Amino acid sequence: MTRDVPVLLLAGPGSRRLERAALAHAARLLCRKAGLAGHPGPEAEAACPDCRRTARREHPDLSIAAPESRRRSNVPAFEESSGSRETTIPTALVRAIAADAARLPYEGARRVVVLLDVDRTEAAAFSALLKTLEEPPERTRFVLTATRARRLPTTILSRVVLTTLAGTPRAETARLLASRGMPAEEADARTAFVPDDADEAAALDLAGARQERDGLLEALSGTLLTGSAGWAVTLAARLSGDDPAEAARRLGLLALLLRDAAAASVDPAGRHVVHRERYRDLARLGEAGGPALLDAARQALDLAGALSDSRRQPRLAAEAFALSLLPEAHVAARGSGPAEG
Repeated sequence: MTRDVPVLLLAGPGSRRLERAALAHAARLLCRKAGLAGHPGPEAEAACPDCRRTARREHPDLSIAAPESRRRSNVPAFEESSGSRETTIPTALVRAIAADAARLPYEGARRVVVLLDVDRTEAAAFSALLKTLEEPPERTRFVLTATRARRLPTTILSRVVLTTLAGTPRAETARLLASRGMPAEEADARTAFVPDDADEAAALDLAGARQERDGLLEALSGTLLTGSAGWAVTLAARLSGDDPAEAARRLGLLALLLRDAAAASVDPAGRHVVHRERYRDLARLGEAGGPALLDAARQALDLAGALSDSRRQPRLAAEAFALSLLPEAHVAARGSGPAEG
């Protein structure tokens, strides 16, 4: 990674993986021994004090902002809503960081501001962030991460140097989990939800992820196989989240289940089915027909991408999508598009 890029965006799958990469890059920027002969680098156990403090999030010239308060470090004071669900980076925090960006470093040549999961920033905050990124302070470097960089406004993307980090193949992630002593069946189940980051897959609430998936699969099967409007309403309720990002994530999971169902209908061995532990239910859903399932998967992914538009309300969009899956409503709904608030 380039050392003197004012604003760097690390993009790709795996939020935890991107976080580790961002901290490693921040360590290189803050390290006063970087580039010297014999310096082991920030990843080494014998790293210098600057690198160790950065890894521990204790360096005074490092600020880390994230949707979740537990992942933040050394951020300026701001007023956070008492009812915050910590699903997005608060607008007040972004504004505080923007106002604080010009502060001079305490120890080294520069300060580093890390914004984790910046694609989960509240829409209203992007204008404040843009003003700072347009003319970043000379002695401040910004490192941003995003698992869905395409959801960022083009005005933000035009101000960053984008580096895409390829994800780990699912089979390799499963192998890494197995090498830690995890049973093969559990590793396979976890990588169905998190295919590209072993640490994130290991930390996954597997019971909760299975419950969410099974609820979506049940409602999806009821909608497509019975044509029941009641099941469509249930599906919409299970898709809609508290914010567009949550709804987009669930739509992505639904699209994968639709793709799995299409694969299961022609793959008796289940070799190309990701959620193999639900193979029988997926094969039954495959009776709806592969082309129709793949078309619905495409619509789900399109809607997930469209939810980055802050004018759309997840609940209404999910309802329009679910009702479009009903045979009698399919043609009309495709012509009208998802509802907007």
